Amino acid sequence: MNQAQFQAPKLTKINKYILIAAVACFLISAILKAIGAFSLVALLGLSGSGVFSGLIYQIVTYPVMETELLGLLFNSLLIWFIGSELESMWGSRTYSRFLLFIVGGVGLVYLLITSFFFFGTYVFATPLHGLAGLNFALLIAYATLYPDRQLSMMMIFPMRARTFCWILVGIQAYYAIFSSVTTSWAHLVGMGLSYLIIRYQSKPLIHKALNGTWTRSKPKKRLYVVKDDDKDPPKYWQ
Repeated sequence: MNQAQFQAPKLTKINKYILIAAVACFLISAILKAIGAFSLVALLGLSGSGVFSGLIYQIVTYPVMETELLGLLFNSLLIWFIGSELESMWGSRTYSRFLLFIVGGVGLVYLLITSFFFFGTYVFATPLHGLAGLNFALLIAYATLYPDRQLSMMMIFPMRARTFCWILVGIQAYYAIFSSVTTSWAHLVGMGLSYLIIRYQSKPLIHKALNGTWTRSKPKKRLYVVKDDDKDPPKYWQ
C-alpha cells in the first residue's frame, strides 16, 4: 500500500495546552534564573529527592519543564507535527490517556531506578525534565502505525519513519551505555512502552485503559427448568 507523504496537521487541543505550559515554564524559569531566584526545574522536574520530599506532582509536570530555547523550539515542532496528527486520529480522550501512561510509566521507572541504584548520589537529585522523552514516544507510536511514511533526519535527510526511529533508538542506547546521560534510559523506557501500547492496543486491558470501554461479547444462553402441566414429567429445558 502506498502511504501518503507526511504533512503538518493543525495544532490540536491537548498539544496546544502542552505547548502553552512548556512555553510558560520556560519563560518563568528564565526570569527566575536572571534575577537569581530559586530553580523552577528543581520544583517541576522529576527527581527522587523531590518526590521523597513530598513533591508528588513532579511525576506529571516534568515533561513541560524546558530550559533551552532550541530544545523548546524543536520539541514543540515535533509535538505539533506528530502529536497533533495522532490526536486527530485517536481523539483527545484516548490521546491524553496515552500521554499519561507514557509520562507516568517513565516517571515511575525512573524513580525506581534512581532510588534503588543511585540513592544519595547526584543522579538521585538530578531532575528529569523536557519534552524530548515524550516526543520519542510519539515518534515510536507514529512509526509503528505508519512505518513507510517519510520523516527527515536533521530536517535534511528523508527516510522511512521506521528507519528514523531505529536510528533514534540506537543513539539513545549508545548514550545510555557509553555515557553518563542517565535520561537516555528514561527515553528508552518511554519508547518501549509506546511500542507495546500501540502494538497490543487491541488487547482488552489496553483497549479499556485507552478508550474506557471493554469489547463486549454476546451473552451466553442459559438453560432454565420450566414447568409444563400438559406433559409428564411436567418439566422441560429452555
